[in-house]
Amino acid sequence: MILSILTIAAPLLLITLGALVSEYAGRLAMFMEHSINAGAFCCFAFTLATGNLVLGMALSVLTCTLFVVALEKTAARFDANMFLVSLAMNLLFASLTTFFSVVIFKNRGVLTDEAFRFNAPVTRAVTTVLCYSLVGVLLFFIKKTMTGRALRVTGSDSEVLRAYGKNPAWYRTLSWIVAAASGALAGCVFAARLSAFVPGVSAGRGWTALAAVFLGRKHPLLIVLSVLVFAVAEYASTTIQNIPLFARVPSSILLALPYLLALLLLIIVPQKTGHARTR
Repeated sequence: MILSILTIAAPLLLITLGALVSEYAGRLAMFMEHSINAGAFCCFAFTLATGNLVLGMALSVLTCTLFVVALEKTAARFDANMFLVSLAMNLLFASLTTFFSVVIFKNRGVLTDEAFRFNAPVTRAVTTVLCYSLVGVLLFFIKKTMTGRALRVTGSDSEVLRAYGKNPAWYRTLSWIVAAASGALAGCVFAARLSAFVPGVSAGRGWTALAAVFLGRKHPLLIVLSVLVFAVAEYASTTIQNIPLFARVPSSILLALPYLLALLLLIIVPQKTGHARTR
């Protein structure tokens, strides 16, 4: 059970830390949900094109990240509201994923192929180790590097950066790069674990990650604990269906338990006020 929970938590924690970095910069990445789906689709498409899963994952992360950077630079040039831009990216990611699925594979539903079929236990183990390794790298980056420390004050004390001759806009762009890469890679993980691309494979995890950022009050340790709580809820939602007592409860309600828990916690847990506004 513990191993299953840790396996579930691994990609969710990666997504959450990506969102945390963007929140530090004062630009919470509201596009996380559908960047995951886009990453999963690109991973499927690039893996079939190259015949190599690792290369497919790398190209997927690169494509999704460059796309986000291009949109961010364009929006910044026109002084757009980045909160609205970030939300709009969800719609754009979703529509483009459907468009390319139909154009390339003539199918807007589940995509499978013999070339995209992997050993399930091995894939879960490898992707779990990969996610936790990258989580460790991100935590080290945030806590121990000069760039990470500067990024942490971008949203709250950008004038301090200017006083030291640093451009806050560069750190805001960097925060979205980290968030986009984290979301896309998590999408690759989900696709590889399923040996398929499933529309909506993120299943609300992008929004759950944003909830974990606020529940953890932007503190990495508290965020890790929040993610574990959601992972336990997700594990329970899938296993509780096998308990006779819950046999008559609709599966859709049981599967919604992690999101109901997120909503409940956001309501009852006091939040800090005065966090940085999206720029």
